[in-house]
This record gives sequence, C-alpha cells and structure tokens, in this order.
Amino acid sequence: MKAIVNISLVVAAISLVLGIVSRLTLTPLPLAPGRGIEAQAFLAFTNTCLLIAITLTVLGIAKKK
Repeated sequence: MKAIVNISLVVAAISLVLGIVSRLTLTPLPLAPGRGIEAQAFLAFTNTCLLIAITLTVLGIAKKK
C-alpha cells in the first residue's frame, strides 16, 4: 500500500506542475491528440491523487491499531 501512496504523490506532483504551467501560460497543454488539457483538469486530478494518498495512509494507520 505504501507503494501506491508514493506513486499517487509523484503523479500528483507532476500534475500540479503541469497545471501551474498551463495556468501561467493561459493556454491548454496539448497532451491529447487534437485537444488541449486545461489547468482546471490538471488541478482536479491533483486533488484526486492527493485524496487517494491521504485515504490510503489513514487506512494503513487504522489497520496497525
């Protein structure tokens, strides 16, 4: 479970950086073919990844007790 938390945190950090870059340039990043992904989508995905990491960490703590 610790590996999933670490992966989630790394993906969240990458998504956060991409969201900040997209927000600063005021243009969607062209990661999908023919479409750009806007900053709001990156930041929402960052929130989801961080929520997963927090949930799994709390679940791990609860299992230890």
